[in-house]
Order: sequence, then C-alpha cells, then structure tokens
Amino acid sequence: MTAPTADQQLKFLMNLQRLLAEGQFVATYKYAVLLALADIVVEFGDDSGEALSISTKQIAEKIIQYYWRQVVPYIPRTDPNDGRVLRQNTGSQAAIIRQVLQARRTYDGSLAAARRDKRAWKAIVRDVDQVVRQMPLWKLQTVGRNKFDFLYDNRGTGTSIELRPGVAYCLRHFYAFVGDLVRGAWTRYIQRHNHEALGTTSDLSEFLFGSERADLSAIRTILDDIQAGRCFYCERSIPRQAGQVDHFIPWSRYPF
Repeated sequence: MTAPTADQQLKFLMNLQRLLAEGQFVATYKYAVLLALADIVVEFGDDSGEALSISTKQIAEKIIQYYWRQVVPYIPRTDPNDGRVLRQNTGSQAAIIRQVLQARRTYDGSLAAARRDKRAWKAIVRDVDQVVRQMPLWKLQTVGRNKFDFLYDNRGTGTSIELRPGVAYCLRHFYAFVGDLVRGAWTRYIQRHNHEALGTTSDLSEFLFGSERADLSAIRTILDDIQAGRCFYCERSIPRQAGQVDHFIPWSRYPF
C-alpha cells in the first residue's frame, strides 16, 4: 500500500469539512471521537497508507482525557460566583460528562490518581466505552439520512474499528489542521448551547482545550539532570539547547 495521492488527500479534507458542516451533532461526543482518532494515529499509526485497527477502549480513554478538563465548572470573568459545568448536548447533561465529573470528584481532580487506581479506572473506561459504542462511533459518519463512512466501515457493532486505507496517513499528515477544524467546531457548539453561562467570553477555547505551550525553560536544567540528558519517553538523547521540556510524543516521526 502506498501513501494517498494528492487528489485523495484533498478529497479526504473535503469529506471531513462536509462531515463537520453537514453532519448531525446533538452532542459533542462526535467531536471527541474525531480528535481521539487523530491523536491515536499519531501515537500508533505510520505513513504507509495502510488501514489501521483501533479499539473502542483506546477511543474511550482519549475521550475521558478530553472531558476531564472540560467538566471543571466554567467561571466567567464577568461573574466569578456563577461557575457551572458547561452543557455538551442539546438535552440533559451528557452521560459521559456525568461519569467523568463523578470520577474527577472522587480523585480530587487528579487524572493520574484515577489511572493509578487500576480497578476503578478499568470500570470508568468500560462505562465510557459502552456509551461510545452505542452512540457516537456508529452515528458519526451520517450526513442527513445518508451514511458517509469515508473514515471506517460503519458496521454498527464490535469493540474495534478499522480506519480505511489512507485515512491514518491523512489524519497524521494533516494533524494540526484537523485538530483546528474539530476544536473550532466543538467550541462553536458549546457557545451555542451555553450562551447564558458564557456571555461574550473570549477565552472559551483555552478553557476547553488548554493554552499554547508555555515557556518551561526555567526548569530545563533540573530535568536534564534528573533524566541524564535523555527523553523519558523515547530514551533518545536530548540536545541541551534544542530540547523541549514538554516533549512527550516523538513528533520527529511525524511529518508536520
């Protein structure tokens, strides 16, 4: 299998834009699934153009990470006493939001502590995985009343999906662009359904997804001594002047 042609890559981007513009989004789950797929292929995919199998458990774990930040009550600058968890769907609060909110309270806001409790973490992932498999995973690729399954086969059952040939390549190759598209659509959705809580706020995207990378150069020397000049993740040598403190995923393997 070879990498997708330029025309195939362009068609992929057009399909993605159409899905975001015309797809049925009654909750933010589908945005979370799209972001999860992009993150997973960067971590576990390659540029061969081959199909890629992804478990629904992997997707569920990513979704928990996204919502872990977003279940923190949003406190508008205009009224510090009016903090509330933002609504992520058109009806009552979404099930996954409730599940993640309960877990966050149990572990005093620490995702690392939740992960360390292996038995409880497994239960959280199982519950979220069940929701993912029942709803957004098999309804994501719908435009109007028509199936639009250009990402993976929409068979509607099972605990894994297989990205079609070329999809993992495109998600990796256009990772930054895909992320901007999905996060932008996600932010606009929340703005529409939380107008009273948000008002005219301008910092919603930062609240939902975090800010750009911070300058952590002040602690570079300390970490360099602790790690003996090597990345704890990929174990490669880190140049003393060029290395980045927040290096985690080995981006050097990924074609930005």
